[in-house]
Amino acid sequence: MTNATVWRCRICGDSYLGSDCPTNCPFCGSRKEYIVLTTAFPPNINDVQITDAERADLEYACELEITNETFYSAVGVMGNHNNLLPSAFRALAKVEREHLSIFGKLLKTPVPTEPTNPIEVQDAWTANIAQSKKDEEVASTFYREAAQRATTPRVKEVFTALAEVEEDHIDIDNYLATIAEQ
Repeated sequence: MTNATVWRCRICGDSYLGSDCPTNCPFCGSRKEYIVLTTAFPPNINDVQITDAERADLEYACELEITNETFYSAVGVMGNHNNLLPSAFRALAKVEREHLSIFGKLLKTPVPTEPTNPIEVQDAWTANIAQSKKDEEVASTFYREAAQRATTPRVKEVFTALAEVEEDHIDIDNYLATIAEQ
């Protein structure tokens, strides 16, 4: 790698090695504007005091993320479509797990490992993709609302960035739907 640089995502805190800043964080999916040179990354970025309302929003966000991660993992083991669709769902599961980790850092508490409600996976790809899109719409809407309510700048930044990521996932679902229909 020539002229390698170390970039760091302000949202998840993970580092990326590369000549150029990535378009999206390869770990949490945050957009380029949240990726900085590692020397510009604040070491105590998550050392913030959150309000009770922000805590409640972060805890609900954890439930959304663990539910989505569990659903994507279950769909990711289904066969079909030359493994393209299962692979995409396994990648989405990793991103949702990363989001869960981000919320845990802000809460300064262990995050859930199992959803509170049972996960239902359908036999049809189109049905699972439709469910994924619905779940992403719920998450993106909630994160936008939570960002508007947030009074702590860091919490507002995280919810804003992750709302954008969830909106990107809706675009991915639309793309996957075209593949599933083939």
